[in-house]
Amino acid sequence: MCEYGVLQLFSMKIALLGGAFDPIHIGHYLVAEQVKEQLKMDEVWLMVCYSYFPEFPDKLARITSYEERFKMASLGSHGDVKVSNFEEKYNKRSRTIDTLRLLRNHFPHDAFYWIIGSDALPTFRLWNHWEELIKDHNLIIFPRDTDFKTLEKRVKKSFGLNEISNNITIVEGDLIVSTISSTHVRERVKNRLPIIPLVGNTVKKYIEEKKLYLK
Repeated sequence: MCEYGVLQLFSMKIALLGGAFDPIHIGHYLVAEQVKEQLKMDEVWLMVCYSYFPEFPDKLARITSYEERFKMASLGSHGDVKVSNFEEKYNKRSRTIDTLRLLRNHFPHDAFYWIIGSDALPTFRLWNHWEELIKDHNLIIFPRDTDFKTLEKRVKKSFGLNEISNNITIVEGDLIVSTISSTHVRERVKNRLPIIPLVGNTVKKYIEEKKLYLK
């Protein structure tokens, strides 16, 4: 889809926010909306992973069903922030590199950008074919903490780069940064604490209806 240094015209610029969304929360919305606004994306797709990865056995052991996670993400999607079932249909192993390769085949006239939270940088080299991701695909790094001054240095270290290449964008500026995680939400549900400020009313009702995260 993208040959760097060669001018190409694309129909749409689409940012991809991948994750388990177990559950979706305000931190996901903040990333999606600010990436869309600052980088002038046409759409942001919430790419709900179908399965979790054996490299992270703690998460693999307790992940909620795909159907329930997809439903919660759907409740949180709006406007140009859309939920995608692409991995369910075409990549049930949920390898990021395979998703990006397949998207190029299915949508050859669109440009895709994979969003990576800065909290994922320390484990980035566990991702399948991480070198290809850096070399051949568009990546967006969004800060998950307020240590903005060292973010570029951390990206270079994680990616093994001396300089940031043109296909890698570090989101900067006047950002709303959140450290909220799905783990925080699940723990609050388990401890019978309020979660509406973190997930919104519709997702909260769904969690209660399905009796999720009580154990």
